[in-house]
This record gives sequence, C-alpha cells and structure tokens, in this order.
Amino acid sequence: MNQNFPTLSDFRAYMVNRLGDVEVVKQSLYDTQLYPTAGLTRLAFFQLPIGQGLSASPGNANATKALTDTNMQLGGQLPAPQGFWISSVEVDFQPGSSAAANTFAIQPPTFTNAVAAITVQAGENDVSNFYTSGALALNIGQKVYLQEAPLLWFPPKCRFELDVAIAQNSATTTEWGKAKMKAGGRPYIIDPGLPLMTSQNFDVTLTWPVVVATPSGFNGAIRVILDGWLFRAVQ
Repeated sequence: MNQNFPTLSDFRAYMVNRLGDVEVVKQSLYDTQLYPTAGLTRLAFFQLPIGQGLSASPGNANATKALTDTNMQLGGQLPAPQGFWISSVEVDFQPGSSAAANTFAIQPPTFTNAVAAITVQAGENDVSNFYTSGALALNIGQKVYLQEAPLLWFPPKCRFELDVAIAQNSATTTEWGKAKMKAGGRPYIIDPGLPLMTSQNFDVTLTWPVVVATPSGFNGAIRVILDGWLFRAVQ
C-alpha cells in the first residue's frame, strides 16, 4: 500500500526551523504610551502589541500601535519559538506640544519670542516632574523581580544632548534659545540578567501615589525599553 502522507523523517528534513539550533541577536523590547497632561496613577507596558491599543507616535493620533510604538507581537508574552535575556531597563520621557486627547505632538526645538519661550520651556518642567516621581516594577509571571523609585533611576541610553543655545541681535529683534532637560547617567543594569521564556507573561508597570500633571498643559510620551538579547530558533 502506498503511503500518501509525510513521515516524521520528512517533517524533520523540511522543518522551517532547524531542530535544536538557536541564534542569539542583540535586540531590545520596547513599548510606548501616551502620558496625558492631567496625569494618572498607573501605566502597564508590553501588554498591547502592534495593531492594538493607542499609538503615541507623532501624527498617528487615535490610531492603533505601530512599529514606532512597540515591537511586541503578542500581548504580555513572547511568541514561540523565542526567548529574551533582559540586561537593562530604560524609561524615556518626551514632553509634547498638544493637549488633544490621544495625541502626542513633538515639542519644537526652538522658540522665537518670550511668550513661546515660557510655553516651550514648561516642557522641561514636565521632564523634571516625571523623573522625580513614580515607581517602576518589572513583573515576570506572578513575581516582582525589580522595584525602584523614582523613575530617574532608569535614564535612556539615547537622548537629545542640546542643553542651551541663545542668540540675540538687539533689544528689538528676535531671541532664539532652547534648554533641553534630560535624564542622565547609565541605564539600570540587571546583573546577571533575567530570562523571559516563550509564552511567559510579563509587564513593566509605572505607578504614582497621586496623579502628576504636566506643568506645560501638554501630553507627553513614555517609552520603556528592555535591552538585551533575543533568542530564537534558526531558520
């Protein structure tokens, strides 16, 4: 009798993943959320993948999350066959220039008069208020693996470096300037690291005992970054 179905040997010979072989890639897991100007008391990250939730990307108001917001493929877990080694945690806060619901607009890099200066520079107070408040918890499964406060403990590796620039021609002409506040220091290192297995639920939660409003009156954007190494089956 002729066999009209593939054998186990056929299955192994033509697998799209090479059985038992794993590659390791330098990679981060990241997720971004809007921080409303009124403030809030809790935000959970890595729970909504691409195509769900609300985008905090400039120009993408009221749309679902895109790759510019997150690289999560599933909510709160890694797809098979993947694993991840967490080596550091970063929190990046960017002040904005819009108070519209579900909208983040980039803060302009310069101002040209005293009134605009007051408005834009209030964004630096947003940065200060954010990083000097709040607490972070990294949860894997049913266990809390990291708790720290304030959020200044988690500065990002990549950030704008302009501190201040001023030019003035006379008392009657335009003044230009920009002060950029940023969180400094090295990222929070996890030593020796924390592994995430396939389908293991995890999240990073930011909490505040009371709401912390932005002095500027504008929405901000928060990105949480888990830097490390992605483990995946070889194809």
